[in-house]
Amino acid sequence: MAVRYGSLPFEDGIKFFRQKLNTPSSSWDDVWQNAHNRAFMVAGVTKADMLNDFYTSVDKAISEGKSLGWFQNEFNNIKSRYGWEHNGEPAWRSQLIYETNIRQAYNAGREGQIQTLKATRPYALYKHGDSETPRVLHLKWNNLVLPVDHPWWDTHSPQNGWGCKCKKFSLSERELKRRGLTVGTAPDEGNYTWTNKKTGEEFELPRGIDPGFDYTPKNTAQLTSQAKKQVADKPPLKQRVADYQATRIVPSAYSTAKNVTALKLDPLLAQLDSEVLNGLNSFLTAKQTKTLFVKSNEMSAGSKANAAIRSDVGEYLGVDDFYARMQYATRSPKRVGGFTSVGFEHVVVKVKASQNLAKVDMQAVQDTAALTVRLAANNAGKYSFKHNGQTLKRDHTISDTLNALDKNEAHAVVATWLHELGHQVHYYAGAPAFLKNALPVTYYGAANKYEEFAEAFTAWALARKELKKWQPELVSWIDQLVKDATKSQEKRR
Repeated sequence: MAVRYGSLPFEDGIKFFRQKLNTPSSSWDDVWQNAHNRAFMVAGVTKADMLNDFYTSVDKAISEGKSLGWFQNEFNNIKSRYGWEHNGEPAWRSQLIYETNIRQAYNAGREGQIQTLKATRPYALYKHGDSETPRVLHLKWNNLVLPVDHPWWDTHSPQNGWGCKCKKFSLSERELKRRGLTVGTAPDEGNYTWTNKKTGEEFELPRGIDPGFDYTPKNTAQLTSQAKKQVADKPPLKQRVADYQATRIVPSAYSTAKNVTALKLDPLLAQLDSEVLNGLNSFLTAKQTKTLFVKSNEMSAGSKANAAIRSDVGEYLGVDDFYARMQYATRSPKRVGGFTSVGFEHVVVKVKASQNLAKVDMQAVQDTAALTVRLAANNAGKYSFKHNGQTLKRDHTISDTLNALDKNEAHAVVATWLHELGHQVHYYAGAPAFLKNALPVTYYGAANKYEEFAEAFTAWALARKELKKWQPELVSWIDQLVKDATKSQEKRR
């Protein structure tokens, strides 16, 4: 598959590739987005001589129209010559390098022409390729027409992922009418959070775009210095991990609701009391507890929605598909707000597509939790029940009281996440019986020692001062259990 335009080599594509800098790298994401326009890299190749050999082979493939078979032979010769051990099968890896570089060279050359001719050809057309496994959104965008300078193209100009064969063409007003096309509206598919599994770093990306492909291939001179600087400034992997984790509270999260993510939960938790925040940070740094934000139908065992996310969940948790299905499914999704298990290193929180953590008022969350604790202290909650010979009145759960704050119940997500995290703290602390003579914070908390601790932990996190006024010994006990859990290397139930 040569970079060609009609029957002749596509000179603009060849020029694009030849202005790239050889960039040794340990990982494909060592350079990001637009820097790929100026950086030639083969993930895992850190030797300059070896990288130069790959560069020469790719250049020949682009400029001379060498076949995939020829490049695969070159690939095998180079890796043998340098004794390189790489990820993936040789045939797959060589095809990935070959096709990605050729397509992006073509796309960059095409983009240069589109920009040059936009005065007379002011529209751009998205055309889906003939991939064996077409992406749903790429198919949806087929025949979409937008102005050449529309910002949607900044992140959606092909190639939009590994193996993507989509293309972008320019159109004049006359061609637009002749084809029966009209200028459309830029799709808004929302974003998703991609987690770099090596560093824990998270990035918000447009849905339908693979990580690292949310840029426009182009041939702009100033990108040379950008690529050099990005590579030179990138700290070693260990330092990147440490630096990133130092700025985070929630280590990571997988979410099927675009506005319920770890990135949006973090600033809410940052508003907690310093004593609580220190405890959470210590525990989460030590345990790296993961989070699954999934919708009710996705939690339903055996459902299509459940099966649809199985591979993604498995990849996030680092388990195979068979095991993944047991990590987020329940027989009664409508009855639960979340769950976890002593065998999990993650928590599951039920969410809705309509929820948006960016709209959560954290002060209102804390005030409502404090009110729940005050009502419990005054034995004035909604539900009456017997507990150790006493008649107690409590609200049902802290999460339930937060549901009144917004119709989408987004505020309750914060409390549910803390409740489930409380279970993990309890397991790591040895799952002790609830503190003697301490009283449950909520009705649900009186069910057993596990829920009693989880509800008390949620109150400790959201309304520590109010809980301390009522039960200071309970606050001190939870403080100590968080420390014990952080140091512990095993769990008990």
